[in-house]
Amino acid sequence: MHLARLPRVLLLLAPVVATACSDQGFHVSEPNEDGAVPAMLVDPGRIDFGTLGQADEAVVKTFTISSVGGMDLTVHDVELLGDAGSFTLLSEQTSFVLPPGTSQEIEVAFSPLGSYDQMGQAVVSSDDPLNPEALVELVGAGAVPELAIQPDPVSFGTGYIGCTEDTDVYLSNVGNDVLIVTSIGYEGDEEGAFTELSSPSLPLTLQPGESGQILLSFLPMAERTYTGNLVVESNEPLGVREAAIDGTGEYAGDYTDTWEIPADPPSDIMFLVDQSGSMDDNQRLLGDNFSTFITSLTTYTTDWQVMVVNDDDGCNNSGILTRSTTGYANTFSTAVTRGGGAYTEALLTPAANAVDKTDGGECNAGFMREEAILHIIMVSDEPEQSPGAWRTLVDRIIAKKGSESSVRLSAIAGPSSGGGGCADPGTGYMEAVGATGGVYLNICDNWATPANMATLAEASVFQDTFALTRTPVPETVWVEVNGTPRTTGWTYDAGTNSVVFSSSIPTEGDQVDIHYSGNATCD
Repeated sequence: MHLARLPRVLLLLAPVVATACSDQGFHVSEPNEDGAVPAMLVDPGRIDFGTLGQADEAVVKTFTISSVGGMDLTVHDVELLGDAGSFTLLSEQTSFVLPPGTSQEIEVAFSPLGSYDQMGQAVVSSDDPLNPEALVELVGAGAVPELAIQPDPVSFGTGYIGCTEDTDVYLSNVGNDVLIVTSIGYEGDEEGAFTELSSPSLPLTLQPGESGQILLSFLPMAERTYTGNLVVESNEPLGVREAAIDGTGEYAGDYTDTWEIPADPPSDIMFLVDQSGSMDDNQRLLGDNFSTFITSLTTYTTDWQVMVVNDDDGCNNSGILTRSTTGYANTFSTAVTRGGGAYTEALLTPAANAVDKTDGGECNAGFMREEAILHIIMVSDEPEQSPGAWRTLVDRIIAKKGSESSVRLSAIAGPSSGGGGCADPGTGYMEAVGATGGVYLNICDNWATPANMATLAEASVFQDTFALTRTPVPETVWVEVNGTPRTTGWTYDAGTNSVVFSSSIPTEGDQVDIHYSGNATCD
């Protein structure tokens, strides 16, 4: 509706209106001595720009702001609202003063950025106390292509870390002219969590009402929220249209594995000694220093079992020795010098045979206890020469024991290279020791020292490797011993899925808690 000129009686009410507006925090002009106030007339109240196509020039039309009161009219602002971008205010001056009887033309251009009806408003604000805002309705229509991205935003929700979530995104022509999509890209996804699995060939031509499909995937690799934008370029007037993309990664679960190291921890220790002629001195050294080994061992535990296995079939030739066995040191010294066979220089083979024969009724029954550390100590001046691979034999021993973290293989064998005539490199033994966290002593050195015996004894008791029940995300692993976090002195070994202590190894009575987050098993 056009604002007609107000009757005199309403103008006489202006002081009251002005006072009321001032109470609300708005500034209005005071009437002059004759009671006159500023007044605004905007004409026309509606502008129809018609229908424009993609190639048409912008249409420019005007409306007029007139000062029709008895005082200067102050226009504070002229603002456009409605369909963003289709209507443009061309007049640079949007704040000005109009003396009574003067007017100002305002230019508005229309160039449709969308199809079909485009609606807007020009809002003129002034100090007219009775008509502080006047509206000019702006209408036009676009005969142009228009892109719609659906859904918008593209939200993947929450997905498991390491698992892919897929969703379809549709590019639709909701306009009334041919749409040509020339580019599809992404912004803001710095870690590559969002990827395009499939999309139509470009350029993609869509008639009005047609759609094209994109298959997007989300692969979170951290516990965080990812954000980005799908950016599509086309021939629509807007040119570039974006849709927000978001997704959150989370772990499948948080886990804790707990071990309580028993007081007086049990230990099952098996010795295998090469019986070839060159080993006489080393057999004697081992027998002479067995008491030193046992003395060191009893500082950690009295619950130990020892047996010597030298024969190919894996049956012991010492009996199962304990601290209550009469003359166990002499029995041990004799046993390490007897037996042998085809595998005397292939000690992993009789070792595997020995653990296979620990069930009831077998020759080694009662030796391998479920809760005990199994420590196998092999002594040879030759490389390991079993017909099977060392890894296969070690895995066989671990499988029989049932826990990789409870098995340790140690060796007194040749150096890593050379030997100076003393012994050949202890290949096979070195690898088995490294794989199980055992102790490796060079047989060409002074290996039978009390310090070395103490090291072998300690390896027979303390568990430095803790196998986890699930596969963790490595960076989430953290360790507590007796409720106190340990930030150093351990590492996570992905190859064995274990936490391995390198220092301050937990001892009897300690409780070890290993906390971690795990990935999901993806479909």
